[in-house]
Parts: sequence; C-alpha cells; structure tokens
Amino acid sequence: CIEKLKDYSEDSIPVLDNGNQMLGVITAASLIEVVDDEMGEDYAKFAGLTAEEDLQEPLGRSMRKRLPWLLILLGLGLIVSSVVGIFEQVISQLTLIMAFQSLILDMAGNVGTQSLAVTIRVLMDETLTFRQKMGLVFKEMRVGLCNGLLLGILSLVLVGGYIMLIKQRTAGFSFAVSGCIGLSLVIAMLISSAVGTLIPLFFKKIKIDPAVASGPLITTVNDLVAVVTYYGMSWILLLNVLHLHE
Repeated sequence: CIEKLKDYSEDSIPVLDNGNQMLGVITAASLIEVVDDEMGEDYAKFAGLTAEEDLQEPLGRSMRKRLPWLLILLGLGLIVSSVVGIFEQVISQLTLIMAFQSLILDMAGNVGTQSLAVTIRVLMDETLTFRQKMGLVFKEMRVGLCNGLLLGILSLVLVGGYIMLIKQRTAGFSFAVSGCIGLSLVIAMLISSAVGTLIPLFFKKIKIDPAVASGPLITTVNDLVAVVTYYGMSWILLLNVLHLHE
C-alpha cells in the first residue's frame, strides 16, 4: 500500500473484494499512524522497554516497564565489575592501562549495536535461509575485523605518541602499550560484531522478537567481552611476555 501511494502520488487507495466491490478505503494518514505505532514499539524495545511511554503515564507504571531490563543489566554489570577485579595484578603493575579501558569498551559496544541494527533490519525478511543468515554473521564479522584492523593501527600510532610525548614514557614502553590496545581493539570488535548478530538471530530462532535483544543488553555483553580481551591481552603480552612495569 505504501509503495502504491508513493508511486501514484495518491492520498488514499480503495480496498476491493474478489467481486470488485468496494470494502473501504485506506488513507495515507492511516498508514502513517500504523507505521508510527510500529516504529514506536520497536524503538521502545530497542531501549529495553516493554511498551511506549507518554508524558501522562504514572510514575509507577513507567518504573515497572523499565525495571526488568535494568535488573538484568545490573546483574550483568556486576559480572563485568567482578571480571575487572580478577585482573587486579595487571592494574596494580600497569595503572596506565586503566586510562584506555573506556576506549575498548566504547568501541566494542558501538560495533555490537551497529551489527544489531543491521541484523534486525535484515530479519524483517521472513524468507531468509540458514545459509543467508550465516552469510550475514560472517559478513558482519568481516566488517568488524577490517574496521578493527584500521582503528587498531590508528590507535597504535596515536596512543603510542600520546604516552611517549604527554606521559613522558620511553618509546618501547609507549608503543608496547599502544600495540596491546590496538590488538585488543581488533579482537574485541571482531567478537562484538559476532555477538551483535548472533543474539538477535537466536531470539528469532526461539520465536522471540529480536528487537528485545536491545542496545543495552548488547552493550553490556560486549563490555564483558572487551574487559576480558583488554586485560587478558595486557596480562599475557605486557606482563608475561614483555615483562613491563611502571
């Protein structure tokens, strides 16, 4: 209907039965209202809500809509914090790496959200085969890997220069840390792309609207991926291989 209204510049189209008898009329305003309601519902789910809110909605009802997801995210956030605590030894010996934690977490979260948005849009096609879905996963992983390589190299140069010039560290120390950051970016962005694609595919498979695999959930899961990747690589490369310390 929408395409016909656009193609013929009409503001309404008739609805006929098999005998060409008019049953009614669909107007452009009606279609816009339906699309607006659907987009509003999807946007609410994408934000981790169960339904749309308006300015007149009571406080208690708004809280009930938001609390379920917030409780889940609180639990996941505690797990992320606990994982950071596991790497206390790394942080105590190389406190400088804490300054760049948000860089890894933010990039992983952004990449996952991008893959999620692409996947939800593609899943609107109900005729997708398993092979096409797997093709989407690998395509998003390739995009994440290529972007990760580009940003990883950029981070190697920029962060290394920053540590050497601003923090007054040796060139070897500076570029060892920035190299670890660059490598962590590549790995985190690759995994985050896969997570942002596989989670909505899983929800779709078990007959749950993939829009409920919302941005906050993907971001929190990818925070966990980024923390393990970053501090794990720092522990392996900087402490055990290069034996760096401050």
